[in-house]
Amino acid sequence: MAALFSLEEFVLVFFRTAACVMILPGLSMSQLPMRVRLFAAAAITLAIQALVETPAGMGEGIQPTELFLLIFHEMVIGVALALPLRLLFSALTFLGEVIVQFMGLNPIPGTPIGEDQAMTTMSSLFNITAVVILLSTGMLEGFVIALAMSYETLPIGALLQIGEVLQLFATQLDDFFSIMLRLGSPLIIYAILLNMLAGLVNKLTPSIPIYFVSTPFLICGGLVILVWTADDMMFLFNVEVGKVIDAL
Repeated sequence: MAALFSLEEFVLVFFRTAACVMILPGLSMSQLPMRVRLFAAAAITLAIQALVETPAGMGEGIQPTELFLLIFHEMVIGVALALPLRLLFSALTFLGEVIVQFMGLNPIPGTPIGEDQAMTTMSSLFNITAVVILLSTGMLEGFVIALAMSYETLPIGALLQIGEVLQLFATQLDDFFSIMLRLGSPLIIYAILLNMLAGLVNKLTPSIPIYFVSTPFLICGGLVILVWTADDMMFLFNVEVGKVIDAL
């Protein structure tokens, strides 16, 4: 590809990159200052600009309305590229909420990591672990490479098929939440079996408050299972992140 460094091209590449940075887990965290995210978007733009082809009609005579329309298209493409990863991390937050409820723990509020709304401590732990793995294993660099390669299939000025993208997002969202439920299945199955056993014992001995007896077993057993399976859960989650990035 031709390495062209016109101002219009830089602006268009920057808006696609900035749209990804606004959504991408790790870079879109509210804990990062806005200036850091701005510099990150500018640095990624400079890194991939040499691989971008100039769209038809690009030049000194481009009209402002055409430029604004191209900017809008680039932002939509950037959001479409980064949104699957955002949905996958949202599914991980959902898994933390499910585990807290099934373990019988009260929803103790935790520090939001990568999200603006309140979340439980378990969700915060999962999110910060997933973000650290994303940044330390080179997955973020893989996404930058995928972003640069996206200009081969979706060059500047290309129209995105919104209907197909929305259908793909719906399929991915269903798959992501199914994956999270499979990752948390040991804890979920344990909680369901223990609650069924406690309910059966409560029917046989209604005078004994079984709930106060079963709750410590539910919490302690859930914590033990979580310690045994947490590393495998995060490893398999990282594998799914790699699959999403490869699919881009």
